[in-house]
Amino acid sequence: MMAREGRYVFTFTARKRKKPYYRYEGILRTHRFYIEYYSLLEGQEPSRAAGNGEARIAFPVRFMELVLDFSRELGGETVEVRMSKIRGQNLYYEKPIVLLPNEVAFRRHLLFAVTVSTYKKPLEARFNALRNLLLTMNANLINILSTIVMDRYRELKASSNPAWHWHMLRVGRAVKVLYKLD
Repeated sequence: MMAREGRYVFTFTARKRKKPYYRYEGILRTHRFYIEYYSLLEGQEPSRAAGNGEARIAFPVRFMELVLDFSRELGGETVEVRMSKIRGQNLYYEKPIVLLPNEVAFRRHLLFAVTVSTYKKPLEARFNALRNLLLTMNANLINILSTIVMDRYRELKASSNPAWHWHMLRVGRAVKVLYKLD
């Protein structure tokens, strides 16, 4: 009997900031984008999985276009693109729902998103180095690092620390330091 292969979906969600951040214009001034990963049950449609139930893991993300491009390199496919309205405002944003093909692709993508979210400036050379590193990295090491991310997420999300996501993103910073990507 063959073991069934896990499939995962991710999407982006805009969440309101506690106070406006005046360095940004438009939606980023009042909202922060989060990436949310969902597990697919057998026979479940990818477009219905996102938004139904609680996300397996969710954290603030930067450089969303880069994250979407990396998912395509892993064999992910965009299932649907929804237009979501910001509550209380007349603003809309695109909310793509992307299906990742397997567990290894999910873990590579998770580690990429965590590491990219620690960068402040969009430097193409660094992003390309990170992309090449994660595409060629041993699956066992990817498994260990992504398990650390998920364990820290569960542990810190349950705590009452308001800066839980910055502590979780330290794994991404550790990857940058370990491979001299900073």
